[in-house]
Amino acid sequence: MAEQDYRVTLDGVDWRSSFPFLRLFSAFRMAIQPGRMLLSLMLVLLLYLGGTAMDFAWGEQVNPNELRAYARYNTQEYADWLEHTGSTGQTDYIFSTLVDQQVGAFERLVVSATALDFGLADLASGKGADSGGVIGALASMVIRVPGWLYATHPGFLAIYLLYAFALTSLIGAALCRVAALDACRREHISAFAGLRFALDNWAQVMIAPLIPIGIVVVIRLVLALSGWVFFNLPGADIVGAILFGLMLLGGFIAAMLLIGFAFGVNLLIPAIAIEATDSFDAVSRAYNYVVGRPWRYVFYTAVMIVYGAVTYLLIGLVVFSTIWITKTCLMAGAVSEVAEGTTRLDAIMPDPLWGRLLPEADWDNLGGLGTVAAALVMVWLKLLIAVLPAFAVSYYFNAQTWVYLLLRRSADLVEFDEVR
Repeated sequence: MAEQDYRVTLDGVDWRSSFPFLRLFSAFRMAIQPGRMLLSLMLVLLLYLGGTAMDFAWGEQVNPNELRAYARYNTQEYADWLEHTGSTGQTDYIFSTLVDQQVGAFERLVVSATALDFGLADLASGKGADSGGVIGALASMVIRVPGWLYATHPGFLAIYLLYAFALTSLIGAALCRVAALDACRREHISAFAGLRFALDNWAQVMIAPLIPIGIVVVIRLVLALSGWVFFNLPGADIVGAILFGLMLLGGFIAAMLLIGFAFGVNLLIPAIAIEATDSFDAVSRAYNYVVGRPWRYVFYTAVMIVYGAVTYLLIGLVVFSTIWITKTCLMAGAVSEVAEGTTRLDAIMPDPLWGRLLPEADWDNLGGLGTVAAALVMVWLKLLIAVLPAFAVSYYFNAQTWVYLLLRRSADLVEFDEVR
């Protein structure tokens, strides 16, 4: 009997159902929504204005290349370097230095991510915070620069960190709530509705990251007390040695909490925004998803970073093109010169460069009115350039919302459309 051929015709493939991680690519569309960009821009401006105000209060305290010396030398060598360099009298503002360093590290992260250089080889070789690629850039942003501030300007760090933490918790929760309803129900609520939700849950959002940190602090205090009791007197150290296994257990718990916190902290705000739950449940869910689905978490995070870097460059191209086209068109009619070969518009607004969108105005060739005009133009340009960090903030919270939803679906078998 002759075999019959059976053919199946496919009208189409639901790629998003077959490969759920493709939903991460909708984070760009979600991030550029006007309401979310406005919320993110508000956060960026408030953080910048707060830091600038603190700069005026603290004054100029940072020596040239201070952070580079902090990374290069040990504690005593760094103190000697500060004593020698401090005599030059050349200083800068703390927040200004912080912004320069963080922006530089973020640019390295974007370049490394687009080149798919995660710096895993450097990390495996033991370079740690000196690793290159994405890991090195992240280490600089979250370890080296804050570590320098903690060592040299702890008061500034404590006040600004509290200020930034409160603002980011509030606006981040609003962004995640708006993103969650969009992702799960295709429901588009206003930014103000998201802020109302964030205000109602602000305390839970702020308490969530403090829970694992608080437990680690308690363990540290217990271990410090144990060291004082058992390892200061002859004989007592025998008892300490017998109980050393319990001390190692405490250290192990602290290490696991810190590692889980480092990876799961990004999921805390999305957990509260999606589940409308309390801080303890959010911490439990974040740790469960990171520990239970580590490879999925790493994969989703890698996709989020690479796609975010590419889309960030796209937004950067739009901002650069906007400034360049505006300047080029204005130059067609602005021919008045303030110096030989330099028009008044050139002095007020130099040509933008890729990687340097805001060159310094030619203040020396501008009179009083020209200086005022250049300052006003700079304000407008800074507002436009602020779209870049605003997009980065909006994308981060929208993408993290999707990462949480993907991990929840994998670990708890909860569909995407379920949100409280």
